[in-house]
Amino acid sequence: YHSETNPNGIINLGTAENKLNNVEMLSKLNDPKVSTVTAEQLLYGPNPGSDRLRIEIAKLLNRYLKPKVSFTMENICVGNGCGPLTNLCGEVLFDHGDAVLVPGPYYGGFEADLKYGSRVYTIPVPHCEGDCLKVDEAALEKALKNANRPIKGIIIANPNNPFGRCYSAEQLLLFCNFAKSHGLIVICDEIYGLSTWRDITEENIEEGKCIEDYHYLPDPENTHGLWGFSKDFCLNGLRIGCTISYSKTVMAAMQKICFLTCIPTNIDNILVNILSDVEWTDQFILNNNRKLLKNYTHLTNSLNAHNIPYVKGDSGFFIYIDLHQAGIDELDLWMKLLEGGVYISPSQAFFSEDKASERNWFRMCFAVEQDELNLSLDRLYK
Repeated sequence: YHSETNPNGIINLGTAENKLNNVEMLSKLNDPKVSTVTAEQLLYGPNPGSDRLRIEIAKLLNRYLKPKVSFTMENICVGNGCGPLTNLCGEVLFDHGDAVLVPGPYYGGFEADLKYGSRVYTIPVPHCEGDCLKVDEAALEKALKNANRPIKGIIIANPNNPFGRCYSAEQLLLFCNFAKSHGLIVICDEIYGLSTWRDITEENIEEGKCIEDYHYLPDPENTHGLWGFSKDFCLNGLRIGCTISYSKTVMAAMQKICFLTCIPTNIDNILVNILSDVEWTDQFILNNNRKLLKNYTHLTNSLNAHNIPYVKGDSGFFIYIDLHQAGIDELDLWMKLLEGGVYISPSQAFFSEDKASERNWFRMCFAVEQDELNLSLDRLYK
């Protein structure tokens, strides 16, 4: 879809991209002070990212995630996106054929990121009835007991994908306590960690809400994080992420093989120049979250007016909506929506359980200009 060149094309609200800040980001990227290439950038750079970049990322995450023990560059390994870095975690932390528990429905990329390279497999764990962000210990125990592969870890997305909401501190602790009691490793993908618009716009950051809150972690040496620039900085195409760990052993192992995931030196330098402009960076993050909250409010007002249920969100830039009222099979409905000119992601893309209550849910991204969002809603309601 393009409003001028292809107005009848399919509007893509299925791919998790934020298009609300293109003007601001392009202006910054095209500033010669930010993006000029120097002779130094024609040479190879450090595989885990330059010291300058890792220092700037650590400072940024300390400012917003507020870990009890501050990050330093030694806790950061930069690579070409959170997907490849998830695979890197699989290679470093597990053996081929191992499996990890993952609360379902879950981000479909975990399947490919872990399985295709590191040969680590995902075992879904169902959420509690009536609360998609609550997973109890009994469900974890059952999944662990019934698994047909050795379970060596738990992987979660926080903020959650596809639900667009953060787990409570209590739920995160339950995951971590369960992992420690069974000798499991925890990986927390926090790629939407600075798009927690409900908190950031209200300046109400809840301590203990991120996985890196060291004093609350039962086993910090075996608890690791992921974060990236794709979502919070609207830079999907640059494909830059980082692993976060307090474990010197794990970081040393990652830095041994991260030559497979290193980033271009000119991109490294661009990101340093952006992050070192703290005033611009903080204003960008605040404005981004204000825009996301505005679009979320606009979308949910429309869904409410049309009596379409949804999971209430507080983070990210998508919402999980219930289209059972259409009265047809999920994939048939998905095809009808495509024919009607709108693409949203069906629950099966997130490995939903094969039962009626879990199907016919769709993830709908809302980080587009409101004219495009309104047109997509018109097509949806038809």
